[in-house]
Amino acid sequence: MKTCLTLFLLACFVAYSEPLSCFSCSNADTNFNCDFNLPQSCAENQVCFTATYTLGGSYKINKGCVNQNECDAASVFGNIDIGVASTSVKCCDYLLCNINGSTTARLNLLLLGVSALVLLVVGNITK
Repeated sequence: MKTCLTLFLLACFVAYSEPLSCFSCSNADTNFNCDFNLPQSCAENQVCFTATYTLGGSYKINKGCVNQNECDAASVFGNIDIGVASTSVKCCDYLLCNINGSTTARLNLLLLGVSALVLLVVGNITK
């Protein structure tokens, strides 16, 4: 009986880890379009990545699974901004962590600016 109880308690505390799932897309025009794809299951020792690049007015985003070492190297050497062109690579290691892309940050900044403008106009009208 003690052996069964010990095995049961051991089984309760042993961590079961499911494969990591990440959003996946290739050369999507927007982050919004990218997140409509079904998530991809990663292999062991893989993490999620988000890679974006711009050239002139063209914007592309790639997401998926990649080996941890490759993503670490890419995130160090893959973040470049020279004005007319830029690249960015971000890595993460939890379920669907690569949902955000830089377009989301731009959208949030735009919404923040519009909200501030609305507050300013309403504040001036009610004086």
